[in-house]
Amino acid sequence: RVVERSRGRARARRAARAGARVTVYERTSECGKKILMSGGARCNVLPTSATANDFTTESANRRLKAVLASWSVERCREWLETEIGLGLGIEIASNKYFPLSNSSREVRDRLVAACEKAGVEFKYETSVDGVVRGSDGMGWTLRVRGSGDERARAIVLAMGGLSFPAVGTDGTGYAIARRDLGHALHEPYPALVPLTGPHPGGEPLPGVSVEVELKVAAANADGGGGKKKAQAIRKGFLFTHRGYSGPSVLDLSHHLVRPLVRANESKGGSLRDEDFDAPTSSSPRMVINWSGIKREEWQERLTAPPGRALVVSRLREALPSRLADALVAESGVDSRCKIAELKKDDRAKLLRVLTEYEIAVKGHQGYRKAEVTGGGVALDELDTASMESLKAPGIYMCGEVCDVFGRIGGFNFLWAWCSGRLAGMSAAKAISSADDE
Repeated sequence: RVVERSRGRARARRAARAGARVTVYERTSECGKKILMSGGARCNVLPTSATANDFTTESANRRLKAVLASWSVERCREWLETEIGLGLGIEIASNKYFPLSNSSREVRDRLVAACEKAGVEFKYETSVDGVVRGSDGMGWTLRVRGSGDERARAIVLAMGGLSFPAVGTDGTGYAIARRDLGHALHEPYPALVPLTGPHPGGEPLPGVSVEVELKVAAANADGGGGKKKAQAIRKGFLFTHRGYSGPSVLDLSHHLVRPLVRANESKGGSLRDEDFDAPTSSSPRMVINWSGIKREEWQERLTAPPGRALVVSRLREALPSRLADALVAESGVDSRCKIAELKKDDRAKLLRVLTEYEIAVKGHQGYRKAEVTGGGVALDELDTASMESLKAPGIYMCGEVCDVFGRIGGFNFLWAWCSGRLAGMSAAKAISSADDE
């Protein structure tokens, strides 16, 4: 979407009095489709708290912090409840705000209704393919597909990324930013995306879920050549038909996807390619402890009496049976082996499989399954006090067009609310100031 808007009824009225007209250009037949999909259609609109550590950017971290500091979680919650009219409740288990109705449709509908009440005009099935500076050097011209050009005094690019193309996102915002406005991009890549690869033991385990400890470690695991390790905050892990998913995997997948897809692109491949080349010694590694039980405790469990107990039975005490069987097979231990018969070398192999198993990641499930898009317009090329482009004054950017995404848990909504509010207010203020002059 290309949006020329201001947030809040009072701000919109002030802008209208100054001669501003707020228009949303929506390329599909309805807006907010991604809202409708979020949180399993329940829509986790906010986390209960947030810091810059909950977000990923390749831009200067101080710029990310500046945008987040412009609006607190608490103020954002108040806006959703008082101005938008959403009743919110906290889901304690996940530390997220959901609408009391558990309806993402209510969230979308109330946002649209609030915009319409403030005088915003929606133009549906209207695709903006480009923007150019007005011939008189003032304002901008929108290139509207299948229609005449339209003029705008200020533009907010809120066009999303590349994830979930079925809802109408195809990366047009990135193309406009680079081609029409001269912005450099941190090349986009799928983020919060399920990974593909074989399951342990050689047999598929789709549907098996488990609470794990997951980390990524490698010479370049942070994508910048450092030696950082990343640990998943969430513990949920799910085996899929093609590989792995769940909150722990989604929150760390970008550490593998970003460097590997870019390495592939540098060799002439496409950033949309979903299969990686064979990992090298410097490739990121995803390492898992399947139960969170430390090696020392597993050592005790695998030596404790009675010695006639099967090794696989000990694993089943802490793990789903199918996974326990698979891990025993992965270690090379006979499924009929008893505790008293387990050799020292075999026990060491099994301990490594249980607590330091390296997942053989072969690829990712692409933008059609990615929750968000990583990369985008560098925050260093935006005035983060207003979200205005430093390359093209009068253009403001927010949401996934920018080089920021948050982890699972409402953080990407928070970024959308914060950056969108700042961009919209700044655009309206700029128009009002120009009229005053």
